[in-house]
Amino acid sequence: MADGGYVASIDVGTTKICTIVARVAASGQLDILGVGLHPSRGLREGVVVDHVDAVESVRQSVRKAEEMAQLPIGGAYVGVTGTHIRSRNVTGRVRVASGDEITSEDVDQAIQSACDNVALPHDREIIHTLVRDFAIDGQGGVKRPLGMHAARLDANVHVVSAAAGALRNVTAAVEEAGVTVQKQVLEPVATSLAVLAEDESDLGVVLMDIGGGTTDLAVFVNGAIAHTGAIPVAGNHITSDIAKLLRIPYGQAEQVKKQFGTALVNMTNDDDAVLVEEIGTQEQVRVPRRLIADIIQARLAEIFQLTIENLQQAGMYDTVTSGVVLTGGGSQLPGTLEMASNIMDNTPVRIGSVRGIGRGANRVASPIYATGVGLALYAAEEGADARPPSPPVYLEWVEKARSWWRSRRIQPRISAYLPGK
Repeated sequence: MADGGYVASIDVGTTKICTIVARVAASGQLDILGVGLHPSRGLREGVVVDHVDAVESVRQSVRKAEEMAQLPIGGAYVGVTGTHIRSRNVTGRVRVASGDEITSEDVDQAIQSACDNVALPHDREIIHTLVRDFAIDGQGGVKRPLGMHAARLDANVHVVSAAAGALRNVTAAVEEAGVTVQKQVLEPVATSLAVLAEDESDLGVVLMDIGGGTTDLAVFVNGAIAHTGAIPVAGNHITSDIAKLLRIPYGQAEQVKKQFGTALVNMTNDDDAVLVEEIGTQEQVRVPRRLIADIIQARLAEIFQLTIENLQQAGMYDTVTSGVVLTGGGSQLPGTLEMASNIMDNTPVRIGSVRGIGRGANRVASPIYATGVGLALYAAEEGADARPPSPPVYLEWVEKARSWWRSRRIQPRISAYLPGK
């Protein structure tokens, strides 16, 4: 990152827009300068469905982060999610001339060869080409082939694509809000930078980000990403179930879920009850907490079961040995860890705590900030700079001249009305 610069990220979610402004400290950690959290409007399952509402939501989130940081945001790394995301593991190959030393050009050609093996419709775009490993003359597991000698170089690549229209709509919403999209990053890829330990990704780990509209998945094996996916069931579906079954407004259902909800029925007592106000009435009704827990438990169980099916279809379920890491707002209900472990064959499960943060860590301690922090870490790694571009020097001189001229024209008129004139 440029000297004196800073990075910014925008997590464009279904329930919230989270903007983070950070600076890379001398220690290499991120100092959090500003955080802007604003309710999301105009998005459903990570896709823009109302452009005007989406723009305003992003604008408000950015404004809050700028005010806290006392810095303007010119550009940001933006998260991408949704069920339109597709991923594949593919292999590309290149012949190294006469067994010569492998060069960066050979590596690039092998990766490009892998991408060429992905047939994309005209309405889709590749957003990530993530190298898993290389093989030289059939010997796999090579991480850095540069400088090695071989006749053949293979690149095993995880290719992620997205619907082109969905990408453009998110970009348009962010840029109309006044921020340049420096890069769009798949959200679970970014989140992994913030919450996963190196040992976990080496042994095999599943990252589950239970958001509002989707549950995003990423599997890491041997230190590299092996699978990504998205499940169209998440926190908003739990809230909607509570609202429908209790006949209460959606906003009240969200409050009930957060304040009184648990992931397991056996964590409640028969005598516990909650007062709610049914739609169309002014009367309060007592609802057993056990009923609320029963609603939540059923939907969360579905999320974890769908995750198992997704991983099994990708051939990844048996490769995970170090467990599951949960992030996102949907991971915060009491009992979620126990439920996840029980359903997923007693695998170890933990809540992902944000790493790599220096000053301001308390501002992003909750799992709901993991993706935003991960995006900021991604931007820092790539040397991005969130500062707005400086105006050309001649424009600065023009503005100074205008200010001088205005002062010369206005000052005499003001002084003419001052006392004693």
